[in-house]
Amino acid sequence: MAALVNSESRRAIRQFLGDNFTSLDSLELVDDLLKEEERTHAQLEQEAAVASKTTQSLVAEASSVADSVHSKAMHLIDVHSKVVGSTADESVSAWEFRDGTAVMELVSKLAAELQTYRRLRQAKEYIDEFIEIEKVAEQAAQSMEKSPQGVLSAYSASIALLSKHSSDSEITGNISAQNLLEYIKHTVSNIWTNAETTAANSQSECLRKMGWPGKIDPPVSVLGEFGANFSMLASLDHITRDASKVLRQSGVQLQSEDAPPLPLKHMARAVDIRMRYHFESARGTSRADRPEWWLSQVMNMVRSLVPLLELHVQSLYDRSALPPLDVRNEFIRLIQPIIQHKLAHDRSDYISNGLVIAHVSRELSEFEHTLQDVYFFDGPSVLDAFLADSEIFSAWVNAERKSAIDSYMETIADPGAFKQLYEDEVLDRDDPKPTRIAQNVVMLISDIAERYAVVPSCMQQLQFLSTTQFPVVIALVEDVEGEIDEFSRISLAFIRDASSNVSGSGANSPFAAQLRRLASWYQTVWYVEEAARDWNDSTIYVDMWAAVCRHARALGGDADPRDWRDECDDWGEKDRKVLDDCATLETNEEWLDGGIWERTIKTLGELKQRILELMSRAINKDTVGQLRAYRKKANWASEGVGADADVKVSIELSGLLPELSQLVSVLSELLPFSGSAYLLRSLAAELDMFLVDRVASAHQFNSSGGWQFAMDVSAISRVLHASAGGSALQGPSGQLLAKAMECARILSCSLDGEELPGNSDMTLSLSEWAPAILDAATDDKEAMLVLGKLGVKHLSIEQIRQLVKRRVDFAATFSSPEMF
Repeated sequence: MAALVNSESRRAIRQFLGDNFTSLDSLELVDDLLKEEERTHAQLEQEAAVASKTTQSLVAEASSVADSVHSKAMHLIDVHSKVVGSTADESVSAWEFRDGTAVMELVSKLAAELQTYRRLRQAKEYIDEFIEIEKVAEQAAQSMEKSPQGVLSAYSASIALLSKHSSDSEITGNISAQNLLEYIKHTVSNIWTNAETTAANSQSECLRKMGWPGKIDPPVSVLGEFGANFSMLASLDHITRDASKVLRQSGVQLQSEDAPPLPLKHMARAVDIRMRYHFESARGTSRADRPEWWLSQVMNMVRSLVPLLELHVQSLYDRSALPPLDVRNEFIRLIQPIIQHKLAHDRSDYISNGLVIAHVSRELSEFEHTLQDVYFFDGPSVLDAFLADSEIFSAWVNAERKSAIDSYMETIADPGAFKQLYEDEVLDRDDPKPTRIAQNVVMLISDIAERYAVVPSCMQQLQFLSTTQFPVVIALVEDVEGEIDEFSRISLAFIRDASSNVSGSGANSPFAAQLRRLASWYQTVWYVEEAARDWNDSTIYVDMWAAVCRHARALGGDADPRDWRDECDDWGEKDRKVLDDCATLETNEEWLDGGIWERTIKTLGELKQRILELMSRAINKDTVGQLRAYRKKANWASEGVGADADVKVSIELSGLLPELSQLVSVLSELLPFSGSAYLLRSLAAELDMFLVDRVASAHQFNSSGGWQFAMDVSAISRVLHASAGGSALQGPSGQLLAKAMECARILSCSLDGEELPGNSDMTLSLSEWAPAILDAATDDKEAMLVLGKLGVKHLSIEQIRQLVKRRVDFAATFSSPEMF
């Protein structure tokens, strides 16, 4: 019946609108049509009253007729029994009257009359039930504005009627009973809807009178009115919950089983109405890229309602029969679907502009933290649900990756990408000096991390790291490696041409320019490496590392947390539970020493070392190339100096030493001390080997030539030590140019104790110790012990013997074939 009434009502409304409003001008007739419809409605009500009286009269008359028929039937049956019982004529059948009329004919007539009676009786009962439900509906309608208790009483009565008829076993197959049940269900729903709407509207009006959504300052009278409406909704809710079984069995769905308390639901609905009006319409305030606008409005509305909830609503609720709860917390929980609805409304805008999601997530996070910190809300997180949408999350990740890569590509394409940003005076020597591309990379990674730090899921944070941040560092590493590879292919340009001097000289030479280019790559990698070390110790990445360690332990076997990137694309819900389980602590000490950026730091360190090695090869090649003339010097055995001679550095080194000094100065500007020290130690080792193998071991010397060689080695050593504390440059073997120095001591050692300027500091002359060293019968270990006391510790015994043989003055004096 409810379905028929609703269908006819909708059809009548459409017909009415179609007949009377055919154009915009016809809207002017609204008032006249309304008045006409009101008159028609009044007339119909009068006719309905007359029909009701007529119906009642007919029901009474039908009841009277039925009683009369029943009485006559019983009388006839009594007469029949007397007639049959008094007959003495044996020829007359017991089933016939004396006049021959069949008894069964009479019984048939009586049965028909009885069936008529039963139908009339059912009709009377149907009409009685109909009248009763009509009375209930009328009572509810009359009490709606004036008597909440009357409405509740009528509502309870309607549910009682519903319970009575829904449990009737004879309803199946009985069309009238089914129609009556449908009408009762319709009446129950109408009473519920009208009562809920009336009380909810009155409650909303009370909130308006109190000053909401601004600061609430309720008059006592308004508080009383608000309390009455609140109690009305609470009682309506309570009755409905108690009758939930009956309603469910009857197929009446008034509210879900987990529905919130009705009065609090309508308080939240007031927030929902304002939200939709201002932020889900065509108004200028409805902007997806300004979540702070609507979230601040929601917060303001919550803030203005909380005092009312705590001071008045809580006590009203506690006096109701509803299950106990914290109304403040429940009200905030009811705000969550409103926020979710707004997010769903703007979803398409978020997917088309993924970077807005970062802003929305940040604002949502701050909003939820305020609810938790200020109002102690402990309900579900809207942000969790928002980011659980795979399309939303993917749109954000893809937008972050594209933005980061675009920014990186724009910076790396600039010719000044590796240009140092700050002057040398701004930063200490041992601080990494950022280039444009290095700073761009660090800022991109830091900014991305700051944006996704609000993401509650550690698994999603790891996906951000893998998808948006690591690719930036990987791109930088690949670009620097590409530069290095290209540089290596043209590294022969570092070989100086002594005749043309094409490389120039000093700090402005092409060679120095190339060193600055290499140093800019070194500073770039170093700056990012130091940033990665800081990231590795920051809270967000420490938590990520703990998560991947938990995951590796859950996988068991030989799983290594450092391999997490290889499998993160295949993670599912099971992996999320492990990764997001922050309560489980990691105890593996080996893993605890690592970090999420560990492999990145290692890769950057290796790349930095590769740059240093390339610089070292270039410097060594360039420096050794300048020693070409010195290597060819052939007058070491013809040097002659007197005791008072002023021995100077060889003329062949006059060009190298200033260049070497300038190199030391340039390196101290371009690199940290550790880097420049590494290069100078490497250069010293190269020079040491060159001086020993290509000079000392390749030429003949007398003591004067040996002393000239000693002066040259000392001059080179002083230049190398000038960069900083000489001890810091010394390698594991001790002083710089250790072997060359020992060669100089041997080659400059006096033959038989004669005095020469700056003579070797050996305590014994060459003639005193050399014969024993050259003697094949001398034990090598014993020989080295003696030489060690003389200050020769790094050269091998064979090298020492070769150097002694290079002393032409010693060979002329001691020309024994056994020695030479």
